[in-house]
Amino acid sequence: MSRAIQFYNAESNSGFDRPPEPAVKLIGIVLYDGFSLTGIGTLIEALQIANELQHARGVRRLTYSICLVSARGGTVACSSSVCMWTERLDGQRSRSFDALYVAGGTDVTRASADHALLEPLKLAWAQKAAISALGNGHAVLTAAGLSGNSWASAERGILGHNYLDRPPSEQSDALFYSLDLVKRDLGCDIASSVAERLASDNDQHVSVVLGGLGTPTVAEKAQESARWLERNCGNPVSVFDAARTAAMSERNFLRHFKREIGLTPSQYLLRARLKLSCELLANSELPIDKIARRTGLSNGERLSKLFRKQFSMSPTEYRAGTRRKLNLSS
Repeated sequence: MSRAIQFYNAESNSGFDRPPEPAVKLIGIVLYDGFSLTGIGTLIEALQIANELQHARGVRRLTYSICLVSARGGTVACSSSVCMWTERLDGQRSRSFDALYVAGGTDVTRASADHALLEPLKLAWAQKAAISALGNGHAVLTAAGLSGNSWASAERGILGHNYLDRPPSEQSDALFYSLDLVKRDLGCDIASSVAERLASDNDQHVSVVLGGLGTPTVAEKAQESARWLERNCGNPVSVFDAARTAAMSERNFLRHFKREIGLTPSQYLLRARLKLSCELLANSELPIDKIARRTGLSNGERLSKLFRKQFSMSPTEYRAGTRRKLNLSS
């Protein structure tokens, strides 16, 4: 691992006291005694390059943060006896991750029998986290009942490529998964640049991945623009700004976005702003006016009107009702 990356403490950061930009995507790498450094080194390096490229281009859309986790936390030794510090992957922590990658390794059979590792993975899957395995790490997912089509599906953030068509190695898995993730989050341009930075004259794996990235489809452009609207919903954005992220004219963008997403860009943006407002009302003590400004809704009066129209209640009533439900459930 030639580059350092920020390691993120999921318990100490609620995300509600920061501006919504840039977004943070929390990536967990699951380790166990006897894991291999090969795959995770490639994965971490690819995501760090994606962070660096955004910074260099002044288009910081999101930050990939890596958290190393294991069944019990603490020090875990790899197959070459290098020790790494990990956080504990328990039920609460497993809900925090956007994606989890299980390392391959020489002691994967023992890890596959460890229920302290399998149960949090099942919970993370139930919470919609994308879960993938590097090399023979797939044995852990099989033991957790997440093998086959139940986990290797495009809808859950996994590559749609046939595994048998790829070189069966941890490094090639790490390349495919990381570049596909970057492509869907940040677009083909940055994914291609990441692949080029990783490539060497005799590295055929990277060349194959780079050639397979291709030009984004209209559907991929619409999905990327939708994610961009979500990440920027707290800022003053326009249809023109969103169309530019998809490299389309406004007219074509409006037509394709509505067809692929089912809403107009303005409707989607409003929904994202209301969703963020609901999260802030439920999980912070911020006053209504401040929440309205932080979610791009100008002022508390406008937020209140939208809430009454959408939910038939005021923001204050929504906050009180949400907290009553939380108190009852606890």
